Amino acid sequence: ENPKMFKALVLVALLGAVSADLSCEDCSMIGTTLSQQASSAEGIASELELISDVICGAVEDVAGCEEKLPSFWGAIAVALFNAEDGWFAPANLCSDVCAKKSLLWAPSCQDCSDRLYASVSYMADKEIQAQAIESFVNSEFCTQFGEENVESCKGGLKFVLPLAMDVLAQSGDFWITEFCATNIGCM
Repeated sequence: ENPKMFKALVLVALLGAVSADLSCEDCSMIGTTLSQQASSAEGIASELELISDVICGAVEDVAGCEEKLPSFWGAIAVALFNAEDGWFAPANLCSDVCAKKSLLWAPSCQDCSDRLYASVSYMADKEIQAQAIESFVNSEFCTQFGEENVESCKGGLKFVLPLAMDVLAQSGDFWITEFCATNIGCM
């Protein structure tokens, strides 16, 4: 009966449908923010809390592992989570949503957490882990530890990355909801 009321309901329905899809801009903000946090000193310390027991518990020289893992993981995390082309970089995290035209809406907490849970859980994929190891091993990454340590670095990558990625893949419940609410300001 009331055309204005009908138009308002259609507009509300359309707005609801649009906000259910994460925009490229919002996804990029999430990816950039998380990349910066995951490669920061605080982020690396949190990651080490999650992975140290698993990694150092799997080697004979636990004390040596506990001594060397923080600097080794720190270097890995800076490369793995860099904002340009790392795990959470917008180019990787958001390639699907940035391929289509988007409207600017505040991201919902559900959109943010769904996107991050999907990305983090993907770290457990053995093929992805193999690609990550190959990328590190075939890069200049290990040269930062000195030419005499390149081979042991490559061996360390093959050992540390799959274990760390398995643990991190299961870590979403510890941080994703709070990250989305606190750092992204989702609604």
